[in-house]
Amino acid sequence: MKIRLILALFASAVVVLAGDGEGTPKEADPKPADALSKAADEFKILTRKEGMRPDSPVATRQQSGPKMLWHGRLYENFRNDFLDAIPHEVRQNGEDKSTLRRNQFGFNVGGPLFVPKLMKNRNDTFFSLSYEGVRENIDRARLATVPIVPERIGNFFDTVDQSGNQLPIYDPATTRPNANFDPAQPVSTSNLQYLRTPFPQNRIPTGRLDPAAMAALALYPEPNTAIGPFFQNNYFVNSPATNLADGVIAKVDHSFGEKHRVTWDGSLSNGFLGSARYFPNGADPGSPDHSFANRHASLEYVYTASPQTVNTASMSASSNTSLAQTAGGAQAFPRYDFAPYLSMGTEYPNSRNASNTFEFRDGLSTRYKKHSLRFSLVLNQHQVNSLVSAYPSGYYLFDPGLTSLPGIVNTGYGFASFMLGLSSDAQRTIVTEPSYWRHLIATVGVSDKYELRKDLTITIGLSFSRHAPRVEKYNRQSTVSPEAINPSNGLPGALVFAGQDGVPDGLRPVIYRVDPSAGIAWNPLGDSKTVVRANYARSHSQIPLYTGQFGTQGFNARQTFVSPNAQLTPALILSQGIPPFQTSLPDLSPSAADDTIADWIDLSDREPLYQSASLSVERELPLSMVVSGGASYSGGRDLLMGNSAANPNAIPPAALVYADALNEDSFRATLRPFPQYQGFEVYGLYPGGRYQRNAGFLRLEKRASFGLSLTAYYEFSKQMDDYSSGVQDFVNRRNDWSLTSYNPQQYVQLGYVYELPFGANKPLLNYSDWRRPIVTGWSFTGTAYWNNGTPLILRPSFNNTGTVISTLYVNTVPGVNPAVSNPSPALWFNPAAFEQPADFTLGDASATSSTLRNPGIQSMDLSVNKRLPLGTDRAVEFSASAFDVLNHANWNYPDTTIGPASAPNVNAGKIIGSHGSRVVQLGLKFSF
Repeated sequence: MKIRLILALFASAVVVLAGDGEGTPKEADPKPADALSKAADEFKILTRKEGMRPDSPVATRQQSGPKMLWHGRLYENFRNDFLDAIPHEVRQNGEDKSTLRRNQFGFNVGGPLFVPKLMKNRNDTFFSLSYEGVRENIDRARLATVPIVPERIGNFFDTVDQSGNQLPIYDPATTRPNANFDPAQPVSTSNLQYLRTPFPQNRIPTGRLDPAAMAALALYPEPNTAIGPFFQNNYFVNSPATNLADGVIAKVDHSFGEKHRVTWDGSLSNGFLGSARYFPNGADPGSPDHSFANRHASLEYVYTASPQTVNTASMSASSNTSLAQTAGGAQAFPRYDFAPYLSMGTEYPNSRNASNTFEFRDGLSTRYKKHSLRFSLVLNQHQVNSLVSAYPSGYYLFDPGLTSLPGIVNTGYGFASFMLGLSSDAQRTIVTEPSYWRHLIATVGVSDKYELRKDLTITIGLSFSRHAPRVEKYNRQSTVSPEAINPSNGLPGALVFAGQDGVPDGLRPVIYRVDPSAGIAWNPLGDSKTVVRANYARSHSQIPLYTGQFGTQGFNARQTFVSPNAQLTPALILSQGIPPFQTSLPDLSPSAADDTIADWIDLSDREPLYQSASLSVERELPLSMVVSGGASYSGGRDLLMGNSAANPNAIPPAALVYADALNEDSFRATLRPFPQYQGFEVYGLYPGGRYQRNAGFLRLEKRASFGLSLTAYYEFSKQMDDYSSGVQDFVNRRNDWSLTSYNPQQYVQLGYVYELPFGANKPLLNYSDWRRPIVTGWSFTGTAYWNNGTPLILRPSFNNTGTVISTLYVNTVPGVNPAVSNPSPALWFNPAAFEQPADFTLGDASATSSTLRNPGIQSMDLSVNKRLPLGTDRAVEFSASAFDVLNHANWNYPDTTIGPASAPNVNAGKIIGSHGSRVVQLGLKFSF
C-alpha cells in the first residue's frame, strides 16, 4: 500500500506539472492552485484510509499521542529566455536570441510510517521521500579566432602580426647554413645562423599543402564575425548545452525505546550533460558528452546511554560513475593545436570512470563535570576504477618555428606549419587495461571543550591519522624513481614497478600524522553580549585519487615525438601519421619510459599541510542586530601542483646563457637532471606549492524582527602563492612568490529577507474580507555581491628561450606608471609600462601584477514571493526571481599580451566586450 501511495502522489505531480502529455494543459486546469488541490485531495483519500490523516477512522479511534500526519510539497521552477534580457555578449555579436529553457521540478513527502501487525507504536517510525528533476537547454556564447578564408588554401598574403604588419612565412625547404654567421654574437637579422627564403607573396604552393591538413579543414568553420583587431575574434558561436537529471532521496528513522535510534537514508540520481559545441562534428575541441549515475546509502545507529553520554555509529557506501564518448562512438579525431587559432579535436574523447567510497564512523560524546569530551573514529576506503585515454588518435603541436626565419621572433606562423603538415611535437597514448585505484585513511580524534568559568570556554583537540598510499588492484602501477639507476645510460632515474624488486605496492610510504587544534570563547567582564573567539587548526591532506592512467607506464604507454630542432626539423609529418607502437605491453623494463614524457609520482612523505588561525569579536546590539569583526590567517605548504608549476626535470634558468644552442634537443638533454626523459607528467599531484592568506572582515547581521532579516559581510584580504600563475624559475621558487591570480582583494556580500507589513496580523492593510488573501504573505528576498577584481597576469608575445622556460614573465619599464587615471575598456592599464624580455632572458616582473587588477564583478539578485493559504494545512507559494536584476554588464578581462618594440600588440590594455544578463525564474510550490 505504501508503494501505491507514493505512486499516487508521483502521478498527481506529473499530471499537474506536465498537463495531458500532449504538450498542452488539461482543460480542467484553469488555475495551477486548483490542479494542485485536486492532486492533494486524491492523495488525502488514500492516506485517510491508512490512518495517516487526523480525520481518518484509524486516527479518530486513537485518542492518545500526536496526530498522524503526512506532509509534503510539489514544486516547479521555470526559466525561459522570453522572460530574460539578451546576454550582453550575444547582443554585442549581432544576435538577438539566446536559448534558455530550464525546468526544475519535484516533490517530497514525509511523516509517520506504520505497518499493521509489525509495528506496535505508530510514532516510532518516520520517513521522507523526495524526487527532483532538471531539464535544461541553454546556449553558451563563445568568441574565438579561426583562420581567414585565404589561409585555408595556403595564401598568407593578408596575414598580419599584432601590429598590423604582414607576417612573413618562410619556406622550410630552402633552409641552409649561413657561411657568414658569427657564433660569438647572438642570432639576429644581421647575424643569421640559418638562411631561409620566404614563400613568394606569402603563398604556399598548392602542391606543398599537406593532404591530411586539407581534409581536416573540411570540418573547420569559417569566420562569421569581425570583432578584431586584425582578423582576431572572428568566430562567434552560441551553441546549446543540455543538462538532464533525475534524483530520488529516501530516509527512514526508527526508534527502539528511548535509548536506541536507527536511521537509513539512500539516494540515487542519473544525469546527462550534453556539452556546447564550437562546431557540430567530431573535430570539435570541446568536451564530449557525459552520462552520470550516482548512488548512496547509509545506516546510522544512535545510542543514548544517559543524558550526558551519546554514541553515534554509521556506515555508508556511495558510487559515482561517468561515461564520456564521441558522438556515435566514432573513432576519436586527433588533436591539432596551432595557436592563436581554435584547436581541433578534444583531449579526452572517451572515458569510463567509477568512484566508490566506503566509510565507517563512530563518535562518542560525553559530559563530565565541566568537560565536554568527544572521541571519534573514521575509516574511509576510496576506490577509483578508470579507463581514460588521452589523445588516442594522436596529438600534434604546430608552432611558428618551422615556417620562421630561424632565431627571429615574429616570423612564421603555427597555422602555416599545419598547412605544410610539419609538427614540432606529437604524442599518442596506448591504454590496454583499466586501472583500479585504492587507498585507505584512518583517523582517530579526541577533543575537550572545557568551561573554565561561566564566561570562558577552552577547546583543544588532536587528530591522529594514518594515510595509506595509492595502490592498484593488480599492482599495475609504476613511476620514475630518482634513485634507481637506468641501465640505458647508467644515470639515476629509472622506471620502477609496484610490488617488484622490493618496491612497495603503494610506491609511497604509509604516513602517520598528528594534527592539533585549539579554540577559546570569552565574554569579557562577564558580559554575555560580547564574545571574543580565537581559533587555531592544523591539518594534513591525503594525496587524492584521480581518474586516468597516470602512473601506469610499462603497462600502458605514451609515444612521444619531439623535434630535434623546432626551427629546422619537424617531429612528424602530419600526412604520414604516428608510427605504430612497436613494443609489446606490458614492458616492465627500467627503460620502458625512456625518451618519453614519463609519469612522476613523488616518493617522499610530503603531503599538503594547511594551517589557519583567527581572532574575532562579536557584539549584540539593539534592534536584534549582531556585529562582528576580526582577522584570519591561513597558509599551506606542499600543496599539489600541475605541470605549469612543477617540473622535476627542469633545466636551470642559468642555462639561458647558451642561447640558440638550446634549440637543439640533444644539447638540452645534457642539461636536464634526467637526460633520458623528455619531461615529466605530474598530473596535478606534485606536493610542493606554498600559499599564505591574511584577511580582515566585518559582518553585520540583523536577526528577524519587524519582518526584516539582514546579513552584510565585507572582507579585505591579501593572498600570495608560488604556483597559481605558472612558474618561471623552477629552481628558485621564491622568485615566483606573488599575488594569487584568482583572489579578489576586497568583496562585499549582502543578503536580506523582508516580509511586507501587509495583511493578517500586520500593521497595514489588515483586512478581514476578500482582500485579505490578496495582500497577505508577500515578501522580498535579495542578494548582492561586489569585488574589486583579481590581479592582472601579463605575459610577453614571444617566449624565445629554447623551451627552457615554460612560463615567461614580462619586463617592467622603469619610471613608467602602469596605471591610467581613468581605466575604461578603451584603456584599462598602460601597456607602455611593460616590455617583451630579450631573447633567452627572464622577465623581471612578478607572476601577477601587485597593483593592476581586472575589472571587478557586480551582481544583484531579487526574488518576490507570495504565499497563499488554502485552508489550515495547505498553501500555494509563488516566487519570481531575477538573477542580475539590473541587467548589469560586467566587463571582460583586458588583453594582457605585451609585444616587442618591433611588433607591439596594439590591443594591449584594451577590453573587448562584456558579459552577463538578467535571467528570470518563476516558481510554484504547493505544500500540504
